[in-house]
Amino acid sequence: MPLSPNEAADALRDISQTERRSAKAYGYHMMSPHLFLWGAIWLGEYGGFYLDPRRSWLFSALSLAGVAGSFLIAWWMKRGRADNYSWRYGATLVAAFFFVTAFFAIFHPTSDKQVGAFFPLLVALLYVLMGIWGNAFRMGVTGVVLGVITLTGYFYFPASFMLWMGLAGGGALMLGGLWMRSV
Repeated sequence: MPLSPNEAADALRDISQTERRSAKAYGYHMMSPHLFLWGAIWLGEYGGFYLDPRRSWLFSALSLAGVAGSFLIAWWMKRGRADNYSWRYGATLVAAFFFVTAFFAIFHPTSDKQVGAFFPLLVALLYVLMGIWGNAFRMGVTGVVLGVITLTGYFYFPASFMLWMGLAGGGALMLGGLWMRSV
């Protein structure tokens, strides 16, 4: 029995909604391990700096490990699938590196706390933009929460800001990863 035009339109609408939900769930699935990784890295970076500020090299070492880990996670999750955009990840990393270098060359932060707040606020902005442009509500909320946590620690807990960012910031990323996984 042939479908009526209304039944066909309803079926196509249902298929389109299912496709959008599936794509969103896949995107969250792909982001989740990255959030876990970076939550753990922030815990190590900020917590380590709080315990011994002379070990500021931890930020560089753990960040490089995080970048390598993120590439490995992406490779592992996409193995066997065509990815025409893989070069964009590296190009984005290079662009971000030059932006941050130029920003610090112009604005010269005067304290470790300022530098420690800059990166989480930058990440928070990127997550909010991913939420807006990628139609990824959970990423946007994770970005807003991360921004609020950063500003709260910066203004209300200045003496323990680094510890705050390790625990609250790293914890927020890990909770965001759990939330992404629960789709």
